[in-house]
Amino acid sequence: MERFFTPVCLLGLLSACTAQIPNTLPTDPEIDSSSNRTQFSTDHPAELRYGRYTLVSTEPTTEQRDLLAQIIDVSIPSSLSPSVQDALQYVLQRSGYSLCPDAAAVKVLFTRPLPAAHYRLGPIPLRRALQVLAGPAWQLKTDEVGRSVCFEQQKTDAGVALITPASPRQPEARP
Repeated sequence: MERFFTPVCLLGLLSACTAQIPNTLPTDPEIDSSSNRTQFSTDHPAELRYGRYTLVSTEPTTEQRDLLAQIIDVSIPSSLSPSVQDALQYVLQRSGYSLCPDAAAVKVLFTRPLPAAHYRLGPIPLRRALQVLAGPAWQLKTDEVGRSVCFEQQKTDAGVALITPASPRQPEARP
């Protein structure tokens, strides 16, 4: 009896672990008589089953739609003794964007040595990282068609570059 009971229990357990997968394909598609082509719905589900227990979204992520919104975490090698231009090119390496050719106006920015505080950036959105590397006196400009990143010097009404101190100096209190 025990010999018969064990295989029956195993078969019962194995059959309980299987699940029926519903057929999602249409069984009788409508046919358009004017073109004799099968008409399928063009609506795609926002989520679909991927594997047995996982639902995945079919919508592109924010980072896939806006490449400059991707979050980066970068450590720039200090052995290179990089300039700001080297750091900008390093950050843009796998982003899909390139740095604009250096013009006379941005030579001042590109030839500056990279500050020690900028050797490690992130996690931070790519757009903000580029602005941090350039500094507050420069404005980030992007060419979405050519996927290039440029910088322009910010101007005030008087035509002088706007420079804001990182922290205002406070007077010392003396007794």
